Amino acid sequence: MAATLEEVAKKFNITPKQVKDLRVGMATTWNYISYDCVEFAGMYSSESEMVAEMTLDAGRLEEYSRIGGLETDWSFLNTKGLDVMALGVSTWEAR
Repeated sequence: MAATLEEVAKKFNITPKQVKDLRVGMATTWNYISYDCVEFAGMYSSESEMVAEMTLDAGRLEEYSRIGGLETDWSFLNTKGLDVMALGVSTWEAR
């Protein structure tokens, strides 16, 4: 069973609001870029892994979430020791 957003926050030592904002930012970004990513689907072990990689890499989250109207400070993703890809997968799969 997938974790809740609150459980993800606790696991990665961030706030529930940060996880909620991350989920919205990832979804917004994915809505913009998913069509262009279909050809890469076979390179990932799961859809969640692909979504995390494609939305959190190369500044896409910052760019597309701003376009989508989300004004979040994403600097917490630069926290030393934070496994951003694991956080992304957990956030995407959270219920």
